[in-house]
Amino acid sequence: MKSVSEYLASLRARRPFPIWFRGERIADPTTHPALARSLATVCKVYELAQDPAWQDLLTTESPLAGGRINFYLSPLLCREHAWQKTRLARSLGQVLGACTHRCTGSEAIAGLFPLTYELEAERGVPVHRRFLDWLADVQREDLTVTAALTDPKGDRRLKPHEQPEPDVYLHIVARREDGIVLRGAKVNQTGVLLAHEMLVLPTATVEEADQACAVACAVPTDAPGLTYVLGRQPHDARGGDPDEDLDSGRRCGDHQALILFEDVFVPWQRVFLAGEWEYSGRLVDYFTAVHRLTAGACKAGGMTLLTGATWLAARYIGVERAGHIREKVAEMEMGAEALYALSLAAGQEGHSHPSGAWIPDALLAHTGKYLATRLPFEAARYAREIATGWGETAPAAADLHHPELGPRIERLLRPAVEGATAEDRLRLVRLIESLTRGSNWSAFALHGGGNPEASRLMALRQMDLEHLSRVAAVACGIEEDEASTLAEVAGRQGRVERRRD
Repeated sequence: MKSVSEYLASLRARRPFPIWFRGERIADPTTHPALARSLATVCKVYELAQDPAWQDLLTTESPLAGGRINFYLSPLLCREHAWQKTRLARSLGQVLGACTHRCTGSEAIAGLFPLTYELEAERGVPVHRRFLDWLADVQREDLTVTAALTDPKGDRRLKPHEQPEPDVYLHIVARREDGIVLRGAKVNQTGVLLAHEMLVLPTATVEEADQACAVACAVPTDAPGLTYVLGRQPHDARGGDPDEDLDSGRRCGDHQALILFEDVFVPWQRVFLAGEWEYSGRLVDYFTAVHRLTAGACKAGGMTLLTGATWLAARYIGVERAGHIREKVAEMEMGAEALYALSLAAGQEGHSHPSGAWIPDALLAHTGKYLATRLPFEAARYAREIATGWGETAPAAADLHHPELGPRIERLLRPAVEGATAEDRLRLVRLIESLTRGSNWSAFALHGGGNPEASRLMALRQMDLEHLSRVAAVACGIEEDEASTLAEVAGRQGRVERRRD
């Protein structure tokens, strides 16, 4: 597996490609201030993969590569892999306080593994072999893989083929003997500028009239025809500042970008879905079951970090014994535990696929993701309350370090904990500020892995409401066939989703 220095060298070895930020070109994404904290995140993941203490979380054995690999490059092959994914997401969420940049790529791998197996078995298209060949290479090279899913979508009342601007959905514009050509865009793509490869997937289930949008493939991030526009974040103006480490609150961060595909060629050996629209819904289902399992665990990690910061903030002002403070902190961590439990349960209640993949329980995964759009915001409100108004209006590090102002600020804002300094308190409130309103962490809670309505709709699709109605009808005496209903409930062993058969 790559060291941090080898990872950085591999990024710099990519062919130059256009990246724009605030109207200017970024020549080297590994040195630009706006990407510094994002780069620190990816480097930290590479660093921890070499740490013996993290081996059981961040690595696994690969039957393809024939050795130990980064866990983010493996499909889920058993229930234990699903648990490992949950525990890894939560652990890194606590350590980084930011997106790992690796989850969507790993979930695209987890979704494509069973999908390509089905497509090859049912249609005879050799996409599973192609996918495994690509995956083996990626594992051996220890590359960073991200995923490109979300299309701009344009007028959402219209289907892709009805849009006045066809490029609001990524689509195939040409089929050649040696591959396909893509045109369109993807938005909100986290970590793409610091990845080696991106897996392109459909944003949703595709109908026959829009079969050109049914495309899944692997694209190098430096492929000709790609242009990136780096998105803004609330704190990006602090990037590159001499006091960034203190004023930004976190050493790690993330980035998102708009990706323009302008006649991007993809050879057939990297194409896993090309117009087979009937399979697009299956791919979305397989991907989201894993993606939303991770989303709950990831937010649990961030909430746990926020809980710890909030408790320390309470100690710094001497209110940690107040009953209402303890109740609010307890609620914060209980919310984190609920998300973690749903993520673990989704892995536990999953099922094995004929390909050898392990598919998490979709209803539990989507339920966890839905609650992840709500619970972090409740935690953020408590954190901001307990951190006090100074957490919203604290001075800059430059003022604290000023020879004239610094001692006066230190005297007034020194924490109630012996040995702690005003700088310690400033660092802490900047962390809370960053997690609650100064970064995209809360945006990830709301939109990352799908917005609340997407989770609700996907969960509804999994519910067997007819079964639930029969149980209710028996319970109140409307339905007299109690024996068969009781037998069905017992056979389900607590599960209420639609039967997979």
